[in-house]
Amino acid sequence: MWNRSLCCATVALLTAWGCNRGATNETPQYVEAARRAEAGVVAPLADDTSDDIRSWVDGQVVTDWAMEIARRDHAIQGYLDDSDPGRAAKYGFRSGQHPQLAWSWFRDNPVGFNGVPFVLFKTILDLDPDHQNPALRRLARIWKRESALPLGSGQATRWTIDHIGMGPNPSDYVDGVARPDSERRSPLPFGFAFENQRTFEPLSAAETTLYDGRLLARRVFSNTSLLLAKMRTTDHEDNWERDRQGFGSPGNMDRVFLSCAACHVGRVVVDGKIKFLPGMPNTEIEAQYFSKLLMLTAAAFVESGFDPASTTPVNPANIRPNTGAVRALYTEMLDKARQRPETLYGGSPADIARAKIQALAIADEFPSVMQDLIAIGVKTHFIYYVVAKNNAYRQPLPDVLEDRPGQMDAFGIASGLVAIHTRRPDNSFLEFVRRDNPQSPIFTGFSKANGLPADVPGMTDAVTDAKAAAERIFKNIPAWAPPVPAPIDVKSVNWAVDRYHANWDGNQGASSRTLASGASATGDPRMVNVRIHEPLNPFINNLPAPPYPFRSVDLARAREGKGVFRENCASCHRSRNETIYPAAKLGVDPNRTRVNTSVSRYGLAALVTEACQIYGLNNKGQSGADWCVPPGSWQERLDEYFRDTPRRVVEGTNGYKADMLHGIWAQAPYLHNGSVPTLGQLLCPATRPQRFLRGNLRYDEALVGFEWADRPTARYGPNEILLVKEFDTAVAGKANSGHTFGSALCPDTSGLDPVRDRREIETRIRQSSAGALLEYLKTL
Repeated sequence: MWNRSLCCATVALLTAWGCNRGATNETPQYVEAARRAEAGVVAPLADDTSDDIRSWVDGQVVTDWAMEIARRDHAIQGYLDDSDPGRAAKYGFRSGQHPQLAWSWFRDNPVGFNGVPFVLFKTILDLDPDHQNPALRRLARIWKRESALPLGSGQATRWTIDHIGMGPNPSDYVDGVARPDSERRSPLPFGFAFENQRTFEPLSAAETTLYDGRLLARRVFSNTSLLLAKMRTTDHEDNWERDRQGFGSPGNMDRVFLSCAACHVGRVVVDGKIKFLPGMPNTEIEAQYFSKLLMLTAAAFVESGFDPASTTPVNPANIRPNTGAVRALYTEMLDKARQRPETLYGGSPADIARAKIQALAIADEFPSVMQDLIAIGVKTHFIYYVVAKNNAYRQPLPDVLEDRPGQMDAFGIASGLVAIHTRRPDNSFLEFVRRDNPQSPIFTGFSKANGLPADVPGMTDAVTDAKAAAERIFKNIPAWAPPVPAPIDVKSVNWAVDRYHANWDGNQGASSRTLASGASATGDPRMVNVRIHEPLNPFINNLPAPPYPFRSVDLARAREGKGVFRENCASCHRSRNETIYPAAKLGVDPNRTRVNTSVSRYGLAALVTEACQIYGLNNKGQSGADWCVPPGSWQERLDEYFRDTPRRVVEGTNGYKADMLHGIWAQAPYLHNGSVPTLGQLLCPATRPQRFLRGNLRYDEALVGFEWADRPTARYGPNEILLVKEFDTAVAGKANSGHTFGSALCPDTSGLDPVRDRREIETRIRQSSAGALLEYLKTL
């Protein structure tokens, strides 16, 4: 159960509502909503023509907002728990799949399998920042940083993982308050996940003795020469055809990577307690900073040949491992599994068995495991420091990897993956592209004469040799790499059925959004967890938006604001709006609309296609094997995976889509780049601050957005993470200009400073037509 205490607490309110509800309004859309509610089905209200504030739960008029919060929460929980096959079919799930399964995979399974083995990762995460071994002390201080606000009660510590922006698992909360670390059920912060098809049974006393003996025996590391040899290279010599059956599967090790929930479950503080928001953006996570931590970890095991701060490519042949650091971690891991196994997965007999078995599996392949870890670091360095810092991020700001909680430069950075995969030893990526479509511009040339929007220098001619095609992509990176930095906010995924395009700039079709995101996040189509992505499209299509959780909704003003919305907003913010509004016309920062070039478009689409085809081949003849293949011709599939945004740039039509505003209250800060902290400031441009704080979970109920001016002086609770950073709109890609369509609704605030005169600005806005609109937006 996601929030059992919430459901129990709402029974009285729901009962009271049921006794006092009036007759159903006979307008067809509300009658249909009532029928859905009786059948236990959730859906957004279609064609809401009433002047009243209506509930999407059943179409009834909302007269008590506190009661409506409880009703919506109850309906959402019902959807997350729903395993009924009849309702699942109505939602669009394939037979055998349903919301409960999809929510479990969304929350608890990794999007890919190329992460660090769990036992190794947990060993690193648990290292003492004051460890007596200097190599392990250095490693510990990569993952833990000193905070000014101590964490925990009793023997509090200043060494925290606040800087990652990932807090405790929801299962580790009691009535909205996080348990102490010593009492938690989940071994990792929420958003880290692993998957293994094997089940682990408790060990007998004799088996425990046997495993402990094997762990102790492996403590004497005898493979130093092998380790040195294997760690000088950063790539396995995969053979695509030979190894394909093993692609897209977890193998025999639990490997830690991000789940969908890492980025797409938000949090807010309500009455001093944490409330989780399924489908909403995690406004705290530093997702790409996690990649930096992995890169720094890899560098900690290298004595020479890998400078993580350099912007020149690493030559794998020059890498010299730090054998002292490697041996120290190896010993620490084995001792932890043998002497303190309960500190890995947990204290149950099955958890302890898993810890010992998994530790031995890692020990048996430790040279390869360390090779993989260093390879992750080298590839991360290439994508971020060689490609991005030499092109889009030539200027020191914004940082290529951090200082943006709740944000990432997803597609701009992902373009570097195209270059990475041209370096496969067997050249299998380009061979795949040729098999998939020999008429791809990757072979026929990127030129206007070939139907492309622009010539790409060095890449206009046709080539037939796959190695030549790979080489020219790699050699001409400056000609096609993203030209500008474009950090953007993590998007909500609630009620995605109302979205025709995916992503801020509409650069993908709706059906491809889940797998394309998973493939980009994983970085390797051979390692994508394609299976879990299938039910995620119908899941997010029907996932309701969480209700505004504060009782401060003036329903009379909200009714007034509903009329304001119809007159000023509804023509754009409508269901399945296909229009892309040019950035130049909107006046907003255009960078996100410019990041995908033709080469990156075709290359990234090929990576997603490869992941999909691997899954299809490995599951041939099984139900759902081809779920990820968009309908239509090759060109139509390409357009679904990645729209032709480079053509928009050439034509001057590059811009952004307008979505329905379901749960807009939880999507702060606003605009695609998160440059405006509250809805009030979005409507009234003169009140927008140049600098503000991001990551705070306390809420500004007056202007509608997360608290943006007052830095927290205490944690939300003694065991909570806290990550708040300043956002500067003067930095490239972070401009807060544009979207001035609500300015006519706003009061005169001339001469008022957004921060110093905040309370006066709040008063004036709330008394204006903009204030009425804010009240209505809270109810969506």
